Amino acid sequence: MLLLGAIVFVVALGYGAGLPLLQLYLRQYLGAATPSALAWHVGILGGVYTFALFLFAPLWGRLSDRYGRTAVLAAGFAAFLVGEAAAALAPNLGVVYAARLLAGAGAAAIVPTAQAYIADVSTPVVRSRRFVLLGSASFVGFLAGPPFGSWIAGPVMGMPVGRMAGMINWPALGVALGGLPLLLLARWGLGRVRAMASGETSRQVSRERRRFVRASMGVALLASFAVGTFEVGFTLFGGQTLGLASGTMALMFVTCSLAMLAAQSTLLLQEVRRRINQRWVAAAFGAAALALTFTSRVPDAAALGLLIAVVSTGVGMIGPVLSYELLERHDAARGALLGGQAAAGNLGQALGSVSAGLLFAWQPVAPFWAAALVLVLGAGVALAFWGPARDGEIASGLRNRSDDDG
Repeated sequence: MLLLGAIVFVVALGYGAGLPLLQLYLRQYLGAATPSALAWHVGILGGVYTFALFLFAPLWGRLSDRYGRTAVLAAGFAAFLVGEAAAALAPNLGVVYAARLLAGAGAAAIVPTAQAYIADVSTPVVRSRRFVLLGSASFVGFLAGPPFGSWIAGPVMGMPVGRMAGMINWPALGVALGGLPLLLLARWGLGRVRAMASGETSRQVSRERRRFVRASMGVALLASFAVGTFEVGFTLFGGQTLGLASGTMALMFVTCSLAMLAAQSTLLLQEVRRRINQRWVAAAFGAAALALTFTSRVPDAAALGLLIAVVSTGVGMIGPVLSYELLERHDAARGALLGGQAAAGNLGQALGSVSAGLLFAWQPVAPFWAAALVLVLGAGVALAFWGPARDGEIASGLRNRSDDDG
């Protein structure tokens, strides 16, 4: 768990470290670009990373079922580290996009394969707790990323963040070098977890199960759309609309991560997990949507931080809940199943990132209104589809057990 958590932490650290510096980083390659052009590239670059997660997560999941978790974790983590190093040393914008694509393709292997590894070696009760701990490692990495990026690139060298020239690239290189020892330890520390036998992957799947999986993927996509929107949208809104410094923006993302971490920590309590149902998921969507409607009234950094905390709390618990529920009543082809959920979530995040960049150039608050509408839709999907599909799968399992007993 320590090694898995450390690998997940480094991947999240690499993603979070670049967020408050993204506009400064891109200005190195765009020169005197207009604010709208810069906003477009911020959204597209974020979308490239998350779209790579969407494309490659199902493939990594299937490979981990066939060839084992450790090999896939090591290969994906190696690709991520190479991508980070390439982003730090990129000579032009084309290489920047290629590097982010490679880093995203590698990162796609990490969380779903790590979750599948945990599921392979854990009892159901222990598994749920370890899923939360793994998610917490990710949020701690995302939390540490913005201050780490701002610190290593500027203040530690005795200069303001906005005047640090080529040192903007240093955080990505630091992540690549810091992750190298973990890559070397992976084979020794994780050992060999068996690949899934072919018979397990071909087990007949009931109609109720297929319906529940499709509903879960839809919920994951809608929740992640909001995450992609406020990660890119709040970066642009804070920097261009409110005129906040990169250091202040880093604190905003720390607030986001702390809120998500606190929300996920409640899932360690078994009593809380027992009470989670479609009404709870819909309420999380609704609270985040309501908060986003107040974006146009945000006057300063403190209000923006509070808004980010509310939205993060609402959507921060949905991902771990979906992962836990997907494996609760079905244990075949875990890698492919979790990879599929990760792909759905990453597609939503990519769409959110790209739409935030495009909509912000048109109207600064437009991304947040769009995200609020998607979250309202997510609440409806949770109540109308995900909840009934979950209840149907549970009832089907009870009927099957009753038939077996008979």
